[in-house]
Parts: sequence; structure tokens; C-alpha cells
Amino acid sequence: MAHAPRPPELTRRDRFVRRVVAARRVYAVAGESGLARVPSRALPGREVTLLWSAREEAQRWASLVAVNPRVKDLPLSEALGDLLPALTRAGRLIGTDWTSDEIEPEAEPEAVADALRVQTVETFVSRCATAGRVWLLEDSAGPALLVAAARPGQLVLPCWADRDSTEMRIEGPWVDMLATDVPLANFLDVTLPWLAERDWHVCPDHMSGAGGLELEPAEITARFRRARSAA
Repeated sequence: MAHAPRPPELTRRDRFVRRVVAARRVYAVAGESGLARVPSRALPGREVTLLWSAREEAQRWASLVAVNPRVKDLPLSEALGDLLPALTRAGRLIGTDWTSDEIEPEAEPEAVADALRVQTVETFVSRCATAGRVWLLEDSAGPALLVAAARPGQLVLPCWADRDSTEMRIEGPWVDMLATDVPLANFLDVTLPWLAERDWHVCPDHMSGAGGLELEPAEITARFRRARSAA
């Protein structure tokens, strides 16, 4: 069945999301008036804060969009946890990989945050399915757990697709924990049912301060099954 082509601005936004999640970073330009922004072409009266997925692109446009500009390198966790919520409160839109074209992507910060979180989960599933393992933090008492953000009193299991991302979270209350890899089959057949029995959720590629997506075990299982069938 034929599919209708996606509008160019949506295709560019999707590419921006994929690149930011892959690099775990986003770039902005700061000047004398704060982060660079331009008037919205679609919604008169609103402003569009400009973000890029590559430093060289942000640098390329910096002098055009700001006075005394400097490129800001923001970790994805900071963008999700601080920047995008702040832009929502300010009533700003987001321009992704801005190039001064006639048609530029403009999106609500919440929509960009949602897309980044969804892409983070999809990337996690793809990488774990390829590697055949999932990474957790554990000590003698068991795996690291967090209080669920959306469900007070319930817990969530943070997990990652690689050792480096896992070990970056060895800090604070987790400072004495170790990164442990779990075979994907065990994660699907043992860990996720264990969570489901307790009505706990799972947070793939959990990032400090970002919240992330807290998924039911059945949802993450379904995503792995779809990944397998598509392979």
C-alpha cells in the first residue's frame, strides 16, 4: 500500500530527533538577548527558539541569529529536563536544524520532548536487540530502582543499552553499585514478569533529571517483539 509523503518540515524534524538521540546532545546559540530566536512564520506573535543537532550547523548560523554569539552544547538530559520545559513556560516554539529556508520546522517544545523520548526508547530497543543484552545497576540487594514520577508509591527499573551509559549513572545513592549485563532473553522472560507482578514499570536509557518514559513491562516486551519481527 502506498503511503503519502511526509511534509518536508516533519521529515527534517524527525531527522533532528534521530540525530540528537544518537549523539545524546543538542546545540543552541546564546547571544546578548539569550538563546537565539526568530519570529514564527506560522503563528504570528510567537517566537521560535533555534536548536541544531550538529555543532558545525549551530556555528554556521550563529552570527546571523545572535549578537556576540556562542554555541551552547547541551546534554540530552539537560534539554529534556530543563530547556524544553522552560521554553514551554515561556510560550516559545522550537525550530529544529534551522537554515533560513522558506519552510522551517516549528513545533511545541512538549512535542519535541515527546518525540525525543520515544526515539530514545526505539533506539534502546534496537541496540539491545542487536547486542542481545540489557544493562542494569545492581548491588547485593538487587537492581537499582527509582520512585515512579507519574505514580507515587510505585517503583521503576532504570536500564540501559550499553555499559558506558550505565556506568555514567554510578553516583549519589548508586555510587556503590556495579553495571551488570543481563541476557535479553532473561530480561524478557524473568525481569519484566517480575516487574509486572509488582505493578512496577521500566525506564529505558534513563537520564538524570529528564524523567524519561516509564513503560509497563508489557509495552517494552511488545516493542522488542516488533523489533524482532521487523529484523
